[in-house]
Amino acid sequence: MREPHPVESAGAFLTKSDDRWRDNRWYGRFRLRFPQVSPWPDLYTTFVRVRPGWRPLAEETLSAVATELPRQRTWPVHLLNQETHGRGWEFDLGPPEADYLCLEQLSDVCYIDMRDLYRLIDLLAPALEDAHFFVHSMGDGLDQWVDEARIHDGRSSFARWAVEGEAWAEFPLLCAELGDSRAGDETFGRFATLVGDRRVG
Repeated sequence: MREPHPVESAGAFLTKSDDRWRDNRWYGRFRLRFPQVSPWPDLYTTFVRVRPGWRPLAEETLSAVATELPRQRTWPVHLLNQETHGRGWEFDLGPPEADYLCLEQLSDVCYIDMRDLYRLIDLLAPALEDAHFFVHSMGDGLDQWVDEARIHDGRSSFARWAVEGEAWAEFPLLCAELGDSRAGDETFGRFATLVGDRRVG
């Protein structure tokens, strides 16, 4: 059974002057998928509940990041409120006052360094309720990785399975391997169903 590799925090957001920028293991023309088990099973969107009373911290963090990374391409993050945005975004997840961090595939592709996305989630984690979801690279070429993200007790963690060789063939095999070891993991089961079946079928 292959094991995932922990994704270490970049420590700071990446810029063009950083030698690590545009490392193609992290940066590229990705089609992102965010299947998660709760509270919203959707291929393109993940909603993570903001803890009651923590919206100001989330707003402050997102504002600071937007200032630090003004040229970030297609940043797939929004702060949404059930009453204000629920009808337009077609979600009904909680009471009117509920706030959510929404990760969305904004366009056909996202140009983004995944280390920056995970750095942002890490900064926001104290304001977020527990969540568990996967991010799958579906780029123009061979798929290269599947990342698993967890937020628990205000802390985030990320792990990556790198798919070697002919990734179009390897990805269903990876799903089958993980399925055998995660028979009771509903989050992974939903991910494998939504994504794995599309790769095989």
